[in-house]
Amino acid sequence: MTALIPVITTKGLAAVWNTENTGVAAKVTHIALGTSGYIPSKGQISLQAEKKRYAIADGQRVSDTQIHVTALADDDSEFWVKEVGFYLEDGTLFAVWSSTGALAYKSALVPLLLAFDLVLDALPAGSVTVVGTGANLSLAVWGEQFAAQSAAIVDNMARHVDVLFRLMALEKG
Repeated sequence: MTALIPVITTKGLAAVWNTENTGVAAKVTHIALGTSGYIPSKGQISLQAEKKRYAIADGQRVSDTQIHVTALADDDSEFWVKEVGFYLEDGTLFAVWSSTGALAYKSALVPLLLAFDLVLDALPAGSVTVVGTGANLSLAVWGEQFAAQSAAIVDNMARHVDVLFRLMALEKG
């Protein structure tokens, strides 16, 4: 996972301050990927070269100022990811991150699992939430499942080796 410290846009900040008045948290629902590398600015209202926008699959609060979000980019587009935008449910660009170096490559043949930890130190605690599709794409969960499957495979192999040694002992017997 890559910890991103995005630039909160002016409109994104306005949405958060509005939530302070209404008591409803700003809701991040989509991640957009683009190909332009630059220094982001607070005045941005969109990515400079957006290629695709993906619904957030899952999100959870790690701390008062950090949110973990995941999405799956599984379409047939191909490009180098150099900018990432986080969009609110009303389409407002909440935050943007960019670099002249590529963050990842979006391949047409291999789905790209996006997992970001957003560090939002400049905002009031709890003022931003994530709305996902409910798909659990947590790398930690996948890691636990992979470890359990690996342990089962190794256990099965050990049983087969044990049976093989017993057969060899009977043949010599």
